[in-house]
Amino acid sequence: MTAPAGVLRLRARIELADFPVDAAWSADGGALVIAGGEGAVLLADTGAAPAARQIGAHRGGALAVAWQRAGRLFASSGQDGTVLLWDARAPAPRPIHEGKAWCDRLGFADHGRLLAAAAGRVLHVFDAAGATLHALAGHTGVIAALAWRPKSSEIAVAGNGGARLHRLEAEPAVRDYPAAGACLTAGWNADGRLLAAGMQDGRVQLWNVATGQPSQLTGHGGRIIAADWSTNGRYLATAAGEELIAWDFSARGAQGIEPIALGAHSERLSALAFRPGTSMLVSAARDRRLLLWRVASAAQPADAHLLREDCTLLRFSRDGRQLAVGDAAGGLSLYECG
Repeated sequence: MTAPAGVLRLRARIELADFPVDAAWSADGGALVIAGGEGAVLLADTGAAPAARQIGAHRGGALAVAWQRAGRLFASSGQDGTVLLWDARAPAPRPIHEGKAWCDRLGFADHGRLLAAAAGRVLHVFDAAGATLHALAGHTGVIAALAWRPKSSEIAVAGNGGARLHRLEAEPAVRDYPAAGACLTAGWNADGRLLAAGMQDGRVQLWNVATGQPSQLTGHGGRIIAADWSTNGRYLATAAGEELIAWDFSARGAQGIEPIALGAHSERLSALAFRPGTSMLVSAARDRRLLLWRVASAAQPADAHLLREDCTLLRFSRDGRQLAVGDAAGGLSLYECG
């Protein structure tokens, strides 16, 4: 049984040995790697009989996981300062980095040949075999977010004072995109032309990377804790406090266009995500509500579910047919998406 068009259907709930703080889907949607807040690294089978097993751990707590877009490799990192590389066919960890600083951001480039890990003010870059290619220092503050530019070997890192774009070709190059204040999120639109950062003061900072031209969007009253672009790049969704906003970029830009306020949550938002291939958005907040929005006609949510506990993560499978929802009670709920 599949979910009706435009709604979510709860298919299964997996009780975990740890509460999930990050998760990443395999390319085929048949598995999830999960980072546990108390240290566990878990691998979940999401097939007919969903279940999870612990395959490793990070001392003190796991912080981040990432999976190759079209491959079998995945990575995990944690408070112990290590980055582990795994092969889904025979999941045994292989340490590829050890350090004193927490590694709390991970990401594979779209082509899967490069893996980035942020540790304090340093960006570490590895090849698919786990060899260290770069240890890029000189950032003005702790790296708060990283985002690979679509279909490229360029990666943006964001933090206090703006963003920095690293071009990791044969001759590495750097370009800075300054901003007043601290960037908390970073993300690219579909064609890699616009880089957006959610700011501590509630602004959305934008840079056209071809021209270097900056611009800003205002509408939030507090710090932006989450942001995501729709697959086609038309919408950018941002969350701050109880405010959920969708910015429409269908014209030349969102400046001067009234943003879409999605006002159904009664407490602080914790996560949001666009469904791949659509303009449908899911959001979760401390009111324990999981809401599905059709952003183009979003006066009210299209679907709503009540969660057992506060949401810790929202992750769509790459084909958009499944949604994983982690919660602070130590569970992972799997929804089918119609």
